[in-house]
Amino acid sequence: MMPTSPTPSPLSFTLANIDAVGPDVVRLTLAGEAGRFRYREGQFLSLHLAEGIERSYSMASPDAGNGEVELHVHLVPGGRFSRWLRAADRTGETLAVSGPFGHCTWQTPPDDDTPVVMLATGTGIAPLKALLEATLQEGAPQPVTLYWGGRRAGDLYLADDFTALAARHPRFRFVPVLADPGPGWNGRRGFVQDAAAEDLRDFSDAIVYACGAPRMVEAARERLTGQRGLPDARFHADTFLPAAGAATDPATGRIALHVRQGDHTRTLRVPASGSLMTALAAAGLIRPVCGGQGACGECRVDLAAAQVPPASPRERRLLDALDDPLPTHRLACRIALTPRIDGLAISLPTA
Repeated sequence: MMPTSPTPSPLSFTLANIDAVGPDVVRLTLAGEAGRFRYREGQFLSLHLAEGIERSYSMASPDAGNGEVELHVHLVPGGRFSRWLRAADRTGETLAVSGPFGHCTWQTPPDDDTPVVMLATGTGIAPLKALLEATLQEGAPQPVTLYWGGRRAGDLYLADDFTALAARHPRFRFVPVLADPGPGWNGRRGFVQDAAAEDLRDFSDAIVYACGAPRMVEAARERLTGQRGLPDARFHADTFLPAAGAATDPATGRIALHVRQGDHTRTLRVPASGSLMTALAAAGLIRPVCGGQGACGECRVDLAAAQVPPASPRERRLLDALDDPLPTHRLACRIALTPRIDGLAISLPTA
């Protein structure tokens, strides 16, 4: 089994190739020293950009041990990394990489007939592509179904590849799902979690992997564990959170956060959207490493009041593994900024 802990310090990679694979998605190939950056399929890395900015992306192909890493990047209007990629030919540039991070990796099913269900939206397909390719290469006998959702057919930029993969592997099924397909679409409509719930009525023996938009991941968790009998421990997920500095809806209003660090307390007025991590990072108060994926522990905070939902088992396990854990500790990346937490008091580490 490959190690899952990150490298002690960032590694240098060369941006070897950039391919456009969709209307607003590019595939990056990074080349590093063979054998130095090993990962398990389903994990992700962080790119260190200028001005202390980090962006996290999942590896999109199995680890071959040759130093090559494939990433899928959604080009976002106004995004700093997107602007950087578009400004010039970046082939040959050097990038600093930390990782690997994340726990959404292959879990050995208890028997050969265990249904494996994969749910993806957008570039959330990247880690599932790596998982799927590795699993099929190893000849896993379990039936695997991949549901990939988008708004229009063009959003499913690797649909032909997965269709061809399904033709070669009888135990693998690919189900594209479109929310707003337009005329001429004869496939599934709606959302991936609903399509999966329609196809399999009983998830009590299944294993589910979900990667993509937070709304999809949480809706899938609620639907499949609450209505289809999926055990919580068999739902494996990584959400793709918006980058710090992304545009927010002014209609959501602003909330106050009272942040204490040492003997000093300051009040932040921030939009009631995104995560606590993005607000603290934008204010220069924390510098998370894993890009908000709940994997590094660098955004740990101490909350003075129980104004937020309790930590998930996964978050609590990570917190308990850090130095000097306290019951009031939380990960800022796991806390949504909503009007409900207006006035929240937060303490930051002083060292």
